Amino acid sequence: MTRMARTHYAPTQLAYSVPVLVCFQEVLKLVGSVLFLWNANGRSAVKTTKAIKSEVLLKPSMTLRLSVPAILYFIQNVCIQAANSYLPAAVYQLTYQGKTLVVALMSVILLDRRLELYKWLAIGGLGIGVGLVQVSNSPDAWSKLTGEGTEGLLVGLMLTVCAAFCSGCAGVYFEKMVKTAEPQSSNGTQQPPKQKPGSLWIRNIQLAIFSIVIGIGATICSPSFDSAEPFKGFDSVVWALGVDNAFGGLVVAVVIKYADNIMKCFSNATSTLIATILCIPLFDFEPSSLFLVGAVVIICSVLLHGRAIRLPHPIFDKVLCLVARSGNSSKV
Repeated sequence: MTRMARTHYAPTQLAYSVPVLVCFQEVLKLVGSVLFLWNANGRSAVKTTKAIKSEVLLKPSMTLRLSVPAILYFIQNVCIQAANSYLPAAVYQLTYQGKTLVVALMSVILLDRRLELYKWLAIGGLGIGVGLVQVSNSPDAWSKLTGEGTEGLLVGLMLTVCAAFCSGCAGVYFEKMVKTAEPQSSNGTQQPPKQKPGSLWIRNIQLAIFSIVIGIGATICSPSFDSAEPFKGFDSVVWALGVDNAFGGLVVAVVIKYADNIMKCFSNATSTLIATILCIPLFDFEPSSLFLVGAVVIICSVLLHGRAIRLPHPIFDKVLCLVARSGNSSKV
């Protein structure tokens, strides 16, 4: 949908303002998070207001910590929009799955998580598959129309790598914030690990607030923003894209809460392959042999990570650690 929104204009026509779209997405996520928090608090407006006041307004240090993933997510969203102007949708989608490696490394570092050898092999296979897809030089109709060459593909690749890095780091950081209880209470005692009702939505509210503030600043400074017509270029496709991204953001937060970022990335890889198939009739995408090999490698990596494919030797179930540990750790 992003590729469609970025390319259904004429090549010389100015598209919509990306910062405005990102702000629109974050406003929808903020409204949705407040509604889910209201539901988690027994549909009581009083309890919801108190929760927001006590957890957001009266804990500025905790709220400020959410500015880190907010900045990363904003950069990610801008890079995603720009990358889809240069790369065919299928190539972008498969290349973007390289964020799984970033997520795995950050999970080990930030969450003290252990990964078995077969999971590292699956992640490595995913990286190889993404590499094959990227060098496959598979064009779509828009690439042929605009004559995007190696330079355009390189720009798109750099933007996609930047988006993948920001997404991976922000996702793991946000997972740590959602799943980790505050270390100290007011009397200095250890807080129980059980989360308060609606704590996930509190984190989403904090994240959305910072994202909106950052987005407003970026919008004002953006050359594509027209103050006289802020929603210039917005049509049904762009509006639908904003709603879809906002809904997807809320779903991702739930996945991070009840699963983890690595599982989210591999489920994304599976859905990406479905999207890739749809790109053939929608964008006249022409997959090359290298692209198909890369797609098969990605599918096998997904199945290996989900244990649908099992390697016979028990050595592959051994935990492989990349960093030293001094405390207790939990296995994924």
